[in-house]
Amino acid sequence: MDLDLPVPLSASYKGTFAYGTVKDRIPKILTKLVDTCHKQVKNVEELHGKDGCVDALSVVGKLSQLRSEIMTDKPLTYLDDTLPDVHIWNQRFDTYVKDKGQLPTWFTAPWLYIECYMYRKIQGIIHKSKFMSNFDTFMDQKQRALEQSLDAVRSLTKFLHDCTGAGKLNDCNHVKSLFSDFIQISLWGNKCDLSISGGEENAQSTAGPHENLQALHKFVLVNDIDKMWKHLNTVQKNKQVHIDIILDNAGFELFTDLVLCEFLLKTKLVDSIRLHPKIMPWFVSDVTNSDFQWTLDRLESEPLDGVAEFIGSLRERINDKQIQLERSDAMTMFWSFPDAFCRMQKSSPQLYNYLSKSDLIIFKGDLNYRKLVGDLDWPHETPFATTLRGFTPAPLCALRTSKANVMVGLEPGQAERAESEDENWMVAGKYAVIQTWMP
Repeated sequence: MDLDLPVPLSASYKGTFAYGTVKDRIPKILTKLVDTCHKQVKNVEELHGKDGCVDALSVVGKLSQLRSEIMTDKPLTYLDDTLPDVHIWNQRFDTYVKDKGQLPTWFTAPWLYIECYMYRKIQGIIHKSKFMSNFDTFMDQKQRALEQSLDAVRSLTKFLHDCTGAGKLNDCNHVKSLFSDFIQISLWGNKCDLSISGGEENAQSTAGPHENLQALHKFVLVNDIDKMWKHLNTVQKNKQVHIDIILDNAGFELFTDLVLCEFLLKTKLVDSIRLHPKIMPWFVSDVTNSDFQWTLDRLESEPLDGVAEFIGSLRERINDKQIQLERSDAMTMFWSFPDAFCRMQKSSPQLYNYLSKSDLIIFKGDLNYRKLVGDLDWPHETPFATTLRGFTPAPLCALRTSKANVMVGLEPGQAERAESEDENWMVAGKYAVIQTWMP
C-alpha cells in the first residue's frame, strides 16, 4: 500500500459511522432478510415438497449464522459458491492476508471491503440453494418503496411535461435552468436508500424534490453543474453525444434518473445514454436488470396522470437504442467488486475501455462515490481529482447525497460550518455534492 495515502475507513473505532453500521445496521438488514426467507419456506415446500422445505430452511440458517459471525467479529472466509466472480473475491481475500499477515474480520478490515463482502456472501448463500437460487431477497422492499412513492412519481411526471411541452425548449437560458433542475432532482432522488435506513421505509412520500430545489440548494456543498452544461454544449457542436449513468437505487431514485434521461434526450443535449445496473441484488435497494424491467411494467400499468405515456416514450427510446440498459455480465460485474474504481483498468479492462469512449459518465449515489475516492479518510479539502488516483477514463460527475464519513473537494471552512449546523452532516443524506472531473 502507498504509505502516503490516508487510511481506509473501518469499523475499528467505536463511535464512528462505520462501527455503527457493522454493529447495528448490517445485523438489522440481515434480521429482515432472515424473516423474508423464512416466509418463503412454506411457498417452497408447497412447490417442491420436503426437499424444498429443507433447502429453504438451510438458507435461513446460513443467513442467521452470517449475522452471528458479524456481531461476534469472526474472520471472513473464502467464498465457496460458483458465481462467475468468486475467484476475484478469493484473490482479494488472499491479498489482504498477504499484506496484513492476518485474516480480515468484520470490525477490523476496511469498511468498503467487508460491507461489499456481506452482500456478496448473501448472494452466494442464495445461489447455492437448489430451489431459491433466483430469489431476490430484497425485491419486496424495493417494490414497496416505489409503491409508496407514486404521488411523487405523478408530481414529477407532471413537472417534466409542463417544463418541456411544445415551444418551451426554444430559449437556451430556459433549457440551461431546467438542466440544473433535473440534475438536482436526480441528485436528491438519492436520498431514498434502503441500505442506509436498514431496510426500513425510505420512500419519497412527499411531492418530490423538484418542489424544494431552492430550499435544498444550500446543502449542495460542491456544485459543478455549470461545468457539466458547458462541457455537453461544447461536445455537442462537434459530434453526437453519448453518456453513461452508473445507477444506484431502485424505486423513486431510478425514476428521477429516467426523468433526467428523457430531459437530456428531448433537449438533444445528448443523443444516447447507457444505463449500468448491478449484476445481482446489492446494498438492499440497488437497481438490477429485473428491477428496471419491473419498474417500467409497474408504472405503465398504473392509471397515474401522464405516467403511462411517459413510460411509453421511454420504451420507444429503448427500442431506438437512445437508451440502453447494459446487460453483459462482463460489463456489469465490476460494480459489485470490493474495488476502488482506480483498479478498474486492471481488473475490468473491457469496461474501462468502453467508458473511455463516453462523453460524460455520471456516477449516482454514495457507494459509487466511496469507490471513486477509495473510501479513504481524505482531508476534506483534498481535490476531487487527487482522490480519483488516476481513474479518468472520460469526463465524469458524481451526484451524491452524503451517507458515509468521506467527503472531498471542499473549500476551507465548509466542513466546519456544516458540522456546526449538524454533527451528522456527512452521514444523514442531508448534504450533497455535484462534483466533476474534466480533462
